[in-house]
Amino acid sequence: MNLKKAAIISIILLLAVISFTRIAPWAASASTHPHSIEQTEDKIATVMTLSAGAAATSATLSLLPGDICTPISEQLAELAKYFLVVLSALHLEKFLITLSGFITFGILIPLACIFFAWYVAFGNTNARTIAGKLALIGLIIFLIVPASVIISDKIYATQSDKVNEAVTEYNNLDIEGDSDSGALSDFTTITNDTIDNITSFVGSLLESLAVMIVTSCIVPALVFVFLIWVVKTIFSGNVLTLDAKSLDTLSGKKDK
Repeated sequence: MNLKKAAIISIILLLAVISFTRIAPWAASASTHPHSIEQTEDKIATVMTLSAGAAATSATLSLLPGDICTPISEQLAELAKYFLVVLSALHLEKFLITLSGFITFGILIPLACIFFAWYVAFGNTNARTIAGKLALIGLIIFLIVPASVIISDKIYATQSDKVNEAVTEYNNLDIEGDSDSGALSDFTTITNDTIDNITSFVGSLLESLAVMIVTSCIVPALVFVFLIWVVKTIFSGNVLTLDAKSLDTLSGKKDK
């Protein structure tokens, strides 16, 4: 091995060390992604408010005598469960925002540098191909989560008024009853205005849940499927791995 190769390999390995020790902690830090973290935390707070509102309203309605409010109470209880699913998806998204940086610059890029150093040292073209694929996949992983958050935010911004309306309705919701004692009792009857307010709140909850499912579950899932497709294409695409020897082999088969 000549001095030129040794110098190139040293630089490549130094880049791998810098990526692991310097860039990876920076990319995995929450302070590096303030906008994405802030937007995700805002959505988490909103979902928690709506989930708690649905559960609390359901519990209050279940205390009323008779079965007139039982269907609404059960529906609100089911909506609260779905909001918990959305909440879990948002927490996973928040976790992946920082994890993707560590995976890229703490694992994939250093591995890519090692394989490329192996190519420089021994001229192994397969090592060069693997290095390129690892680096490309790493960059895709690092960019795909913020891209997913941006796309979700764009969609959410167009429908945020409906979500805010549901939060406002919950804050203004006051379940009142008519009874001789002025409190909920066996002789309490819920007023028509209260029923209308609860019905409106349920409708707003349904719309808000639909928006949250699309922006927090469906869009990230589609982006993840796209990532899987890209990775599969990179690893299985023969066009990316053809070298001179492969072309000669193909030409020989054609001549036959």
